[in-house]
Amino acid sequence: MSMQNTPFDPRHAARALYWQGWRIARIAEALGLRPATVHSWKRREDWDAVSPVDRVNATLEARLQVLISKDKKEGCDYKEIDLLGRQLERLEKLRHRQREGGRREGGQRQKASASKNLLTDEQVARLKAAFRERLFGYQKHWLRAGHLARIRNILKSRQIGATWYFALEALLDALETGRNQIFLSASKRQALQFQSYQKAFVSEVCDIELKGSDKILFGNGAELIFLGTSSRTAQSYHGNLYMDEYFWTPKFAELRKVAAGMASQKRWRQTYFSTPSTLAHEAYPFWSGKRYNAGRPASVQIAFDLSHKALAGGLDQGDGQWRQIVTIHDALRQGCDLFDLDALRLENSPDEFRQLFECEFIDDGKSVFPLSMLHRCMVDSMEAWPDYNPFTLRPLGHREVWIGYDPSESGDSAAMVVVAPPAVPDGPFRR
Repeated sequence: MSMQNTPFDPRHAARALYWQGWRIARIAEALGLRPATVHSWKRREDWDAVSPVDRVNATLEARLQVLISKDKKEGCDYKEIDLLGRQLERLEKLRHRQREGGRREGGQRQKASASKNLLTDEQVARLKAAFRERLFGYQKHWLRAGHLARIRNILKSRQIGATWYFALEALLDALETGRNQIFLSASKRQALQFQSYQKAFVSEVCDIELKGSDKILFGNGAELIFLGTSSRTAQSYHGNLYMDEYFWTPKFAELRKVAAGMASQKRWRQTYFSTPSTLAHEAYPFWSGKRYNAGRPASVQIAFDLSHKALAGGLDQGDGQWRQIVTIHDALRQGCDLFDLDALRLENSPDEFRQLFECEFIDDGKSVFPLSMLHRCMVDSMEAWPDYNPFTLRPLGHREVWIGYDPSESGDSAAMVVVAPPAVPDGPFRR
């Protein structure tokens, strides 16, 4: 391609002028651009963060490309090409020595520093504005309650955006206050759903990819920590606590004792939210207030009103918990337009609809397999099985697995089960 036909890139030209010390307004005027456009390029590509060596390297490279593109070169062009090539080589050697020296001196400290996510005040403000403009009425209520109540306890309909909301509330709190945020769910995979929402939101609004897996670290010192229900992994952290779907969590009483300890200081808040499961679940006394009254004299016990009428608007009844019930009907009235009620009633039995969408508990006392029995069969595979990688094409590698299929017959559902047989004699079967 001849030099005359080479397309002009105003972004690269603007960056070069900026590094020469030009002001944004003068750059825009010289190149016929809007100042806001140049500001956007500068912000998105973080021109100020580029080191002097990298700035010189980019300038040398641009000049070298111009010379190479010339159809008819003169002697002075060849001399300049040779000079620029040698300068690029010297800069590369310098950068290599700096990298090697940094590795020797910094060690793990430098590696940890490099993994921190850095967002500017302007980016945080954009995230906050985008978050607030997407909230439904009940989510705005949760936001207000978070500033007033140390413990929020919410019984809610399925799929009304609770996990999404609390993931982003916690993200913004971490960015604005530097406080740690701890996420607990019925499984490690479910806890990572918080992270998925956070990464997607930051990517959409700021075009930034958050780095981190089990933890996300920020430049202000805040950490987002994602845990399963193993109490062993939950006791060494401190921060605001978010516990998702706690009515489906096994060994809730033990886990909450450990988890609440992470948020014992008055600066931390605790948030519990879930769809209801059964009246026999370990979490029910925590929700109903029975746990609060246990061991207290009758004169100071509280008569808790757990009706939807009492709790629809949120209420602290004196035990330090702010409780709320948000049914699908509440969500619809407060702006959530994501549901077709008629379709949901067709897709779910009346009992299922009342439990999943109208926040009614079920009594499994007469069930063949009560939930407490099924909990004993559950395992958080991402934490308990080190050889299991659920996000790969072969989660168990090339190990043998057994597959069983039970076809649907008289109204029951079809089912498929994949079992990993024991790797050693008398070892466990994993499903």
